[in-house]
Amino acid sequence: MAVAVLVTGTVLSTATPVSADSCPTSRDVRIDGALAHWTLKCTDTRLYVDGWVKDTRADAMCARVTIEHKYGVDWPQACGSGKRVTFRESYPDGQKSATIKLQLVY
Repeated sequence: MAVAVLVTGTVLSTATPVSADSCPTSRDVRIDGALAHWTLKCTDTRLYVDGWVKDTRADAMCARVTIEHKYGVDWPQACGSGKRVTFRESYPDGQKSATIKLQLVY
């Protein structure tokens, strides 16, 4: 049981470098086993991150988009070959950037 807890959340592959994207930005990202698309949009008061993530391989791993922002981290993910998950995240206080990356995780 303890081994399963340690393995859960292990990142095996990251497609995008760790750097912040600013508004407006749109990206299509592909790594072996995963696809994703996201768009950053800003207003005077909010940052919106809209997109989808898709698992493309039957390998017991999940495709995860990690969104690091001023208030923490969100991680929409799709698990199971062919599974696609859409997401729409919104952050307050006029934030204009976030660090976003596509990963494969157990």
